[in-house]
Amino acid sequence: MTLLLFSILSIICILPRGSYCQQTSGEKRVTFEDYYQFGKNEYTDKNWPDCVAFMKRAIDDFKQYQDDTVSCRKKCNRQVKTATSSESLKILKFHETSEIALCLLRCRKDMLGDHQTIRKMSTYHDMEERKPYQYMHICYYHQGELAMAVQSAYTFLVANPDDKDIMQSLNWYMERDGYSDEMLIDMERKDQEAKFMNGVAAYDEQDWGRCVHEFESALEKSIIQDEKCRILCQDKIDWSVVNGNPEIDILLASMRANVLRCEHNCLYKLGRINGFYVGNLIAAHFEYLHFCHFKLKRGAEAAQAVANYLLFDDNPLMKRNKYFYGKQYKKPELFTPSPEMVQIYEKRELESRYLSFMETRFVIKDGELPPEQADDHNPLSTDFHTDDNFPYAEIKNLMTSPECKILRAEFETTERDAFVKELERRVKNLWPHSKFSSVSCGKHVREAKCKRAIVFSSEPNDCGEWLGKWFTGCVVVFCDEPEEME
Repeated sequence: MTLLLFSILSIICILPRGSYCQQTSGEKRVTFEDYYQFGKNEYTDKNWPDCVAFMKRAIDDFKQYQDDTVSCRKKCNRQVKTATSSESLKILKFHETSEIALCLLRCRKDMLGDHQTIRKMSTYHDMEERKPYQYMHICYYHQGELAMAVQSAYTFLVANPDDKDIMQSLNWYMERDGYSDEMLIDMERKDQEAKFMNGVAAYDEQDWGRCVHEFESALEKSIIQDEKCRILCQDKIDWSVVNGNPEIDILLASMRANVLRCEHNCLYKLGRINGFYVGNLIAAHFEYLHFCHFKLKRGAEAAQAVANYLLFDDNPLMKRNKYFYGKQYKKPELFTPSPEMVQIYEKRELESRYLSFMETRFVIKDGELPPEQADDHNPLSTDFHTDDNFPYAEIKNLMTSPECKILRAEFETTERDAFVKELERRVKNLWPHSKFSSVSCGKHVREAKCKRAIVFSSEPNDCGEWLGKWFTGCVVVFCDEPEEME
């Protein structure tokens, strides 16, 4: 099979990424789809050097394909003038779309030659899921390159943390002579991931200035990466949703929903940092930023970071931070989210509303659509509520001093059990999905067991005080467990 590699490379120059050889008319360019298949063939034939060579070429060509696709879309969106939005002149919007399409066809022809469409979407998905590294780690090991085998296995593991086979392989490599933890390198780590991880390291080291710098840079890069991901969604139409010969509006509704679902999910995909899901990616940045600003005595920035967080996640722990800062700064106007974050929130909220409509109304069960509703004929709501209307003032009324004394009882009593149920009822008025977790006393520092903890002190000197997830003394803990939302 080495002859196969030589014959191909004799007509396809291996140049730096972004450069290609001149091709004669009618000559088919070898693409990442071809390289990937060649690599799998060499893997099967145990031709380890060519397995690695083809897989590396597939990875490089795939990245170039994505970059060129994004470049063309940005170029055409920039060049084509926006049409008048008048309802009576829809033909102008059609013309605008046609101009963009024509621009894309020309640009993609120039950039990609005859590789303007993907022949097998399964190959595209394999590249996104880092499947070449699943082969490369074995090929590298058989070549005696332990470090590269470990890097390849680890790179695949980061994107596929539940893959038991790769975990078993990596554990096996760790037992080999010559292994070191320095080999655990993610070769596909994006800039925003590195910045986020640097920010966490600065936070742990209490380097508050660097913490702010790294997380602000990570957020900026995450937004840029989200834009790139969204553009690529427009190149991944799922034609399986087309059934028969539908009306054009039915076809367009299905295709647009498919693309928008992909775009909306980009932040969820980017939310996996070094193999771990950090939750809502935008909120995760402000979870650190507010505290780093606070430690730098930047009250206004800390307050705005809290407000930005609460646009995307109503975690009680962050509401508690707002409650704490509010008592310190006594300026409610500080808790105003930034215009950029409001814009992102409103866009995502509008997307959620549209997708919810499509997923609930365009459902056929037993050959029937859902019953017609008035909302089926109304425009999509564009009303947004960015104000935090949580009744913070009611927190101080949750418990009285005698009730706190009941909670401090050394042993469980009927009276304490009865009050815990009553307190749970009161807390549910503020957090409808909350549940009682525990009552405890102790001098040592403890951490609430749930991610969305609601913690109140039952100490005599600060009865009913709202605490964070780390606490000492006597406390009562509830857990907020809302339904899973996208």
